[in-house]
Amino acid sequence: MLILISIVAAVARVCAGQWSPLPYNIDGLSELRVIQDILSSGNLEFPALSSVDEGYVPDMPLLALVTAFLSSALGADPVSFTQFSSTIIGSVAVLTFVLVFLQLFPRSKRTVTASALVLALTGSFVFTTGCTWKETLAFLLIALALYSYPLRNSLQHRLLLTVTLLLLVFTHHHSAVVAYVIFTFAVVIDISSKKNPLLLDRRQYLDILTAVSAWSLAALYYNQISLPYLDYLSPDTDLFLYIAVAFLMLLVAVRLSRRSRPLSRLPLGLSVPVAGALLMLVNYYHPLFPGLPAPGAVIAVPFLAYLILVAPAWEGARAVLAPKGPTKNLLLAMLLGPLSLVLFAFLRANDATSHLIVYRTFDFVMPAFALLVGVGFVLMVKGRERLGIAAGVSLVVICASTLPVAYNSQELFGVENQTYWFEYDAVQWFSEHGVEGYTSDQRLSETGTRLFDLENSRGLPYDLREGIALEEGAFYVLEGDWSTSGAQEFPFGVVVVEKSILESTLNETSVVYIGGPTDGQLILFITG
Repeated sequence: MLILISIVAAVARVCAGQWSPLPYNIDGLSELRVIQDILSSGNLEFPALSSVDEGYVPDMPLLALVTAFLSSALGADPVSFTQFSSTIIGSVAVLTFVLVFLQLFPRSKRTVTASALVLALTGSFVFTTGCTWKETLAFLLIALALYSYPLRNSLQHRLLLTVTLLLLVFTHHHSAVVAYVIFTFAVVIDISSKKNPLLLDRRQYLDILTAVSAWSLAALYYNQISLPYLDYLSPDTDLFLYIAVAFLMLLVAVRLSRRSRPLSRLPLGLSVPVAGALLMLVNYYHPLFPGLPAPGAVIAVPFLAYLILVAPAWEGARAVLAPKGPTKNLLLAMLLGPLSLVLFAFLRANDATSHLIVYRTFDFVMPAFALLVGVGFVLMVKGRERLGIAAGVSLVVICASTLPVAYNSQELFGVENQTYWFEYDAVQWFSEHGVEGYTSDQRLSETGTRLFDLENSRGLPYDLREGIALEEGAFYVLEGDWSTSGAQEFPFGVVVVEKSILESTLNETSVVYIGGPTDGQLILFITG
């Protein structure tokens, strides 16, 4: 089973290499730059004028250190190796969650297999644990923490739990927050499920100490590096709102942990897909987060697949959340912990930050959701061998139909993730031939900055479309496919520039560099 899951997980994640071996995420370009700096210097001291020195990427270097070590040990070029290493880490993360599932349901290999297939193939989780991004490694650490949590009475597993939680601070900020929320929920639920919650034993005292230490380290370190991405959890902003939301969610979790009967026989699970469909429909016509474009209409197919998976998940929840015990308590923490952040995001404001919290937190619910799907799937086909085979194939097809979320983000969300070799070659040529900076769209401008410290400015597509005069003597970069697929100006959407405007602009300026395919050439030109 482990071999099958590892193959499926690896194949699903290696698909990003069909376009380019470069990091499948523009943020991964900064990771690549840090990896190159580590390999060249042998330490964590980065050049003062480096682009990465201006952001938080060097402050959370664990992924870069791991990838640099693997690249050096294998003698591989980090430029072409980084995406492959992320595939390996993401696949290992899925396998580690399989161990967690086996630990929780040791007598049901079908449950574990079905749950693992959901994690291995679900599009959003494939993207999160497959692109060169810090969450790839963070999910591996979270899986190790979840595996060690039920075994924490032993010294080695207590040590593994503590180390993985603390390492998350130096891996990814949002992942650390979500992991600590899950751990805190688990500790509180376990203590509350005791006959006398006020009488703590040694394990509970160590749990509390671990939680306080983890939160304290995160707060002190992120304050020290002046991390701007967690401002919404500061006392000056929305911290107390989140504490109130989390407290209410904890009350629900504690109440559910004490129940010894199944959830309602009423089809309440239908409320989830119905509410989800209504939200997506409203967001399509009237975006819930002003200033951020709604997903494309083609999102309907993978979104429908997610909604279909709710049916077995509800059946699984009715079965798993009935008997009291540590398995139920941990599942409640894995499910309600991340959901508390999602609910908080909807309550705080409908702005870009809330949008970021929602879509970044969504996949942290997936391990628990996958396990519920697996349990429900097995219950639905129990005693029906022929139906079970057909249902198993259907489960794989439904999960695989969500893969466009990972690899068709341009059509779905207006965001192109891949960086092509010809684009890398172009910005490298710029840096070697005296081009200190240029203006382009958001994606191409950041490509040069993240990889070669070139000064960047975005907004060229808007200027061309609106007929705004360009600065004399300045460098600009455009791509021919701006007239078809459009230029990327995330998070504000895609800007399409008419082909005649691109041609007239190039006729009136001096072309310095041309590269790439004939239908989408990358062109560097200078005005004046």
